[in-house]
Amino acid sequence: MVSDILNKVSQVFDSLTQSQKTVANYVMENINTIAFNTLDDLAQKIGVSTTTIIRFARRLGYSGYSDMQQDIQRHIKGKVSLPERLSETNSNLKRDQLLIDSFQNDIANLNLTLAGLSEEDLKSTISTIIAGKTVYVLGLRGSFSLAHYMASRLGQIKEHVHLIQAVGMTYPEETVSAGAGDVCIAYMFPRYSKMVANILLWLKKRGVKIILFTSPSYSAVKSYGDIILPCSIKSISFKNSFVAPMCLSNYLVAAVAIENYSSAMDVLARTEEMLSQGYYLGL
Repeated sequence: MVSDILNKVSQVFDSLTQSQKTVANYVMENINTIAFNTLDDLAQKIGVSTTTIIRFARRLGYSGYSDMQQDIQRHIKGKVSLPERLSETNSNLKRDQLLIDSFQNDIANLNLTLAGLSEEDLKSTISTIIAGKTVYVLGLRGSFSLAHYMASRLGQIKEHVHLIQAVGMTYPEETVSAGAGDVCIAYMFPRYSKMVANILLWLKKRGVKIILFTSPSYSAVKSYGDIILPCSIKSISFKNSFVAPMCLSNYLVAAVAIENYSSAMDVLARTEEMLSQGYYLGL
């Protein structure tokens, strides 16, 4: 069986030194290119010594960098593309069972997500959102639907909620004013977006608190978030299922509205007043 280097990184991430974590994050974000980099080139790109990379490789159980690189090459060769996943789904699923299998899969995702959540982290998430001066919401590609939903719902009960859209690569202008006291709710699931990672690093450098929705095997990306909310996204088809993170988003909006009731009522009333000016048909 082809060894999965990403799982190896996840398993040892917490015990790595800071410089080794820098290597780990680079590996997660650039695994396709590492297969073709020399040790010296990689060290220069990451900004660490060649010794650090060799020690990192040994922490993963490899004899050295060359051994790790060969495993990465096998990993890339063995990765299943989206068309291949769809082809596999088409071959293995029974069409008359598709509806039941799909619902059962998402019910399992919900149960796994619920079991993996920390009550302390949820309380911290709610208080952090309420205290945030500006709340940025971020998610790209498939996760943009989650980010848009969260921003629209949270924006109905809280002022200064801003969806980072990154249309036309405008995210620097969208986040340039971010700073201490602000919060970012980010959705970051495999295949992890390099742009999302870069935006989060920038925001953290500015003192923004990051609430990170991600997959249960999150160790390798945990450095991007201050509060981690793991969500099961297993799917029976060719793309991740976002039912669990959507449900968790619903919960957080409801909890913020209850815990910050007076402010939520004020914002909601003003929003409703604006919408009552001929926005709906009234049917």
